[in-house]
Amino acid sequence: MPRLAAVQAVMGVLRSSAPLALPATADRLPGRDRALAMEIATGTVRHLASIDHLLACCMARPLAAKHQFLWAVLRTALYQALYLRIPERAAVYEAVELLKGRREESWSGFANGVLRSVLRLDRQQVWQAIADLPRRLAVQESYPEWLVRRWWQQCGETVTRARLQAGNQVPPLTIRVNTLAVEPERLRDALGDRLLCEHALPETLTLRPGEGAVEKIPGYGNGWFAVQDQAAQWVSHLLAAQPGESILDACAAPGGKTAHLAALTGNRLQLTAVEKDPTRLPRLQENLQRLRVQGVEVVCGDVSDPALLADRLFDRALVDVPCSGTGVIRRHPEIKWRRQEEDVRRLAAEQQQILQAVAGRVKVGGVLVYATCSLEPEENEQQIAQFLARQPGWRRHPSLLPPGMPRDSQGDLRVEMGQQEMDGFYAAALQRAEA
Repeated sequence: MPRLAAVQAVMGVLRSSAPLALPATADRLPGRDRALAMEIATGTVRHLASIDHLLACCMARPLAAKHQFLWAVLRTALYQALYLRIPERAAVYEAVELLKGRREESWSGFANGVLRSVLRLDRQQVWQAIADLPRRLAVQESYPEWLVRRWWQQCGETVTRARLQAGNQVPPLTIRVNTLAVEPERLRDALGDRLLCEHALPETLTLRPGEGAVEKIPGYGNGWFAVQDQAAQWVSHLLAAQPGESILDACAAPGGKTAHLAALTGNRLQLTAVEKDPTRLPRLQENLQRLRVQGVEVVCGDVSDPALLADRLFDRALVDVPCSGTGVIRRHPEIKWRRQEEDVRRLAAEQQQILQAVAGRVKVGGVLVYATCSLEPEENEQQIAQFLARQPGWRRHPSLLPPGMPRDSQGDLRVEMGQQEMDGFYAAALQRAEA
């Protein structure tokens, strides 16, 4: 049953740190029902603050958080009625049906009444009743208030509104043609009318929405493509690795950029992929195998540990650091409710530590690319400014910037979330001019 699977997915993502995913029992659902369940779950998490505010407006007294199943039923039902254009009567009926035969069955009348009351509300009046504008935006657009206030202070109202709206859009399915396995033209032919458009990068394709599981798309099992946003693809081009060079991918999992680097040089690299989290190694290795990447040295460990790679030096290094992920909220809406403002400061300290450590493993004349999928200045341009202030032997290397790449006034890659249908990304190319 897709609605039950969606309820379970919403419960799971709100009580754990795992990515938003359907329960294992959903594997038995037909493809269309699985797609519906994932749409309901993702949309509910995306619009969680708005939904919760509306529900709270119609409760005589607050519903305790311990009623997790009931909360998830109410949330998913309201998402369907307000955002999926499912008939209101059907959404309410299905919600009540989900409670039957469970310990929450006695709450059926409560659920029916609250949902019907919400659907009678004038939502614009509800939003206008919130006098403080940043708080109103946080509730109406469904974001944590701290993040709205942060963006408002840094960027102003116009940019903040644009980010909030972009982050609530359903993102396109963008793929990278894996030239290690197939010629781009052959994949285009196999995709047929699934192909929506092409982009500035010749290996980047966007597919029409609603195509079902990625694994069912022609060529997936043959390793013909990888799911990868165009902004992420720019990062590998920025490194400009050359055949025969030694390359360090310092934070490699799940392996999308590792595989892209290999493809750009036809597997003619000495590529070392480091991943700190051992639980992510199987996916990294599976992706490299599916995408026909050869000869990669996979190392499990903390790249900032001086003993990990001993005294080895590399021609180039990619440092795609762990970050707040605020540039990919549209793909991972759970990020909104997982992050706190102190996480940005904590991550920034970790990022600088990684950056400094990896810089020491780059040869004189070598290149390092620092990248995040964050929109926060502490994780982006401020990191580079701090690094260059502490490392006088390093400088920006703008000559590597590919034509057509979005860039800021410093010449770094910078993409706002939703810009040209891309995720939010930042990357800077640096060169070690002297020891």
